[in-house]
Amino acid sequence: MRLVLDAKIRPDSIERLRAMPDLEVVDRSGDDAFDPADLVDAEVEILIAGRPPADLSRVPALRWLQVPSAGVDHMAADPPWRKGLLVTNARGVYAVPIAEYVSGMLLRVHQPAATWSADQAAHRWPPGTPRLVSIIRGRTAVIAGYGSIGREVARVLASLGMRILAVKRRPDERHDASFRVPGTGDPDGSIPERIVDEAALAEIAPEADVLIVTMPLTERSRGIVGREVLAGLRPDGWLINVSRGALVDEPALLEALRAGRLAGAVLDVFGEEPLPPDSPWWDAPNVIVTPHASGHTLRFFDELVIENVRRYLAHEPLLNPVDPERGY
Repeated sequence: MRLVLDAKIRPDSIERLRAMPDLEVVDRSGDDAFDPADLVDAEVEILIAGRPPADLSRVPALRWLQVPSAGVDHMAADPPWRKGLLVTNARGVYAVPIAEYVSGMLLRVHQPAATWSADQAAHRWPPGTPRLVSIIRGRTAVIAGYGSIGREVARVLASLGMRILAVKRRPDERHDASFRVPGTGDPDGSIPERIVDEAALAEIAPEADVLIVTMPLTERSRGIVGREVLAGLRPDGWLINVSRGALVDEPALLEALRAGRLAGAVLDVFGEEPLPPDSPWWDAPNVIVTPHASGHTLRFFDELVIENVRRYLAHEPLLNPVDPERGY
């Protein structure tokens, strides 16, 4: 059985794959000229890559595609799962680094870190009483999207004493069966004080000290954080988006920030990426811009790949299958 690898994993993980019985591993991850869309291989059965071959007739033995991203919206225009290909995503892989990013950013915006850094650079001990820090304990986080990432964000913020409200397409589905780093997340959905459906997002927005967007991008969720939701947020509230830029009405968000109707935003994702040099987001008031980097790690994708390949060879159900009806 042949596996073609076009995703970054650690060398020792590649050797663990090669040690599996009856598995031939073709490593193309270091070949910058390789494009999985152009793959022609009559023997490949497993492909680990960001997208499928453009012509599945040129890979007649291909049965399974494991993508290294949690989102699969980049394949929505021509979904390979509708052509009989089993697709699994990387749900849960990026939950830990993104939750650390979110918590770090929340602490950053509620403490005068920039002032402290400036004073240190100037070798200056400010006179008088130090500026008060803003405590996040007791504040409310509304997490829009309660999958693997949202659940780990909830766990971390709850440990800091924050009250958690969650928004989920199907609130009655509490259990999370996705890949999960041991000891992380909220697999039984017990952390939030309430879980509501997506239609109630605008209704609970006024309760948010921070609205954190972690849901997958689908045609259903596109623009879900629109003018009504943004208008419901309090003037001292913050928005953090670590999922996809198109989930948020960016012109409406920029307008709210410029008008002072929202305290600020932390944006790791945008409707247009890379963000062009003339984008208004670079200089928007009280906005922290990062280059889609919140989940960037090699720590956990290896573990998902190895476990799913083991399951595939053993004819067991795989982790993280994409649901064709939901599109994620």
